[in-house]
Amino acid sequence: MKKKVSIIYDGITTQVGTTEVVRLLPNHYIQAVGPFVFLDNIPKHIHLPKTPTKPDGSFAHPHRGIATFSYMIYGELEHYDSQGNYGVIGNGGLQWMKAGNGIIHDENPTLAFQKTGGIGQGMQFWINLPAQNKRETPDYMAVQGNEVPEVQLPNQAGSLRVLIGEFATKSSIIPTYSKQFLYHIQLTASASFLMKTEINFEYAAFAVSGNPTINEVLAPSGQLAVFDSNGDEILFENPTSEMVDIMVFGGETYTESIVAQGPYVMNTFEEILEANNDYFKGKYGKINYSLNS
Repeated sequence: MKKKVSIIYDGITTQVGTTEVVRLLPNHYIQAVGPFVFLDNIPKHIHLPKTPTKPDGSFAHPHRGIATFSYMIYGELEHYDSQGNYGVIGNGGLQWMKAGNGIIHDENPTLAFQKTGGIGQGMQFWINLPAQNKRETPDYMAVQGNEVPEVQLPNQAGSLRVLIGEFATKSSIIPTYSKQFLYHIQLTASASFLMKTEINFEYAAFAVSGNPTINEVLAPSGQLAVFDSNGDEILFENPTSEMVDIMVFGGETYTESIVAQGPYVMNTFEEILEANNDYFKGKYGKINYSLNS
């Protein structure tokens, strides 16, 4: 039986630094999908060439209690953080950062990309950590596009990239602390793909490009579709003559309390206060911007 689409949500457009993004999670309908408590979609756009500028800390900000996950469909992104990590990802690359007990990070288009300009598109998720992992030491991982495992769909319907979790015989190397998944499905023209779902998992999907139907409901590009708990399959269909891109994500229900404020996601309000106080006391460290020089 197909899972019912219970919510279709088009998000709120907001400004993050100089980038316009569409915030899809959380929203006034739903707080989380599995462990995923935040999603910013950065629609496809053109970066004009400009004189490159190095990051100066004006965009640097803290996190605690979550893992951030960035997916760069197009473009080049560099990362700095207060644990001494530096990394660069390009087209199709992944960037995962466990904030744990507190970290400051900064993200910026690479100097080379700023100079040449080009197409930019991506998204960022926040993945809530179980209470026992919120106090752990921060960590960081960058995965290049050619390192992401990919499964070819039946009947030449397209492909499925395993960004987080596992599918069929393929597994992502991104660390997880609960049962969760994030897939990038590409459906060829007039193709369809039936995905079986897990019992007690929460599911959501949104079209990055194109206008597919999901369980016979039109899901226009950029809109978030959230499914109810009944049913055991999701049918993705591409009725168009162009390739469509669909993100599918979710996992087991996060059963601990969720208290979110600003860049922190904890289990109690007291922990939020502690996270903020520790940041202002300098306990998260400082970023060394000379790491790539």
